[in-house]
Amino acid sequence: MSCAPTRQTPKILDEDVPKVNLAYQVQRIEIVDNRRNVSGAEMKIPTLSTPKSYTKHSPAVTVEHRQEIEGFCRNNINGSGPSVQAIVILVDAYKEFSATAMTERERGHVKMEVTLYDLATDKQLISCESTADFGVESRDANQEKMEKIYRYSLRQAVYKCFKSIAMSSEKE
Repeated sequence: MSCAPTRQTPKILDEDVPKVNLAYQVQRIEIVDNRRNVSGAEMKIPTLSTPKSYTKHSPAVTVEHRQEIEGFCRNNINGSGPSVQAIVILVDAYKEFSATAMTERERGHVKMEVTLYDLATDKQLISCESTADFGVESRDANQEKMEKIYRYSLRQAVYKCFKSIAMSSEKE
C-alpha cells in the first residue's frame, strides 16, 4: 500500500496509469460484481473523526466505475490480433476510512480477475488476477478524494492484470 501524507488530493490520482498495449481487438467488455454486502449509498465519512474511527464501504458499480474499467481496457488493447471479449470480475473492492489521534486514512482496495475469450472460438485465451491498494493520510478526508482513490485503485488493478498478460505473452 502506498501512503502519502497530504492535505490535498495527490496529483497521482489524476495521472494516467501507463499503457500496456495488448495485441487484441476488444469487441465486448463484461463487468461482473461477485462481491457481497454491496451498497448503493455513499460512504459515511465522519465530519469530526475520533481515534479508532473506522468505516469500510463496498460501493455498487456505478456508471462512472464501468466507464473507468471499460475505458482503461479499450485504451490498453491496441486493436491488432484476435477479437476478444473481456470479462472483468470484481472479487473484492472497497473504500476504507480510519483515523488516529493525528491523521485520517483513506484507502481504496480492489481485487479482480480479467479473462479474455477469443470470439471466433469462444475459448479462453488468457486470464489473470490482481490486487491494487492505494491510500493517503490527511487531515481532511472527504467523499471526492475517497472516490478518486477508489477509481485509481480500479485502474491500477486492471493495469496490473494487463501487465501480467503482456509479460506472459512475451514469454511465449
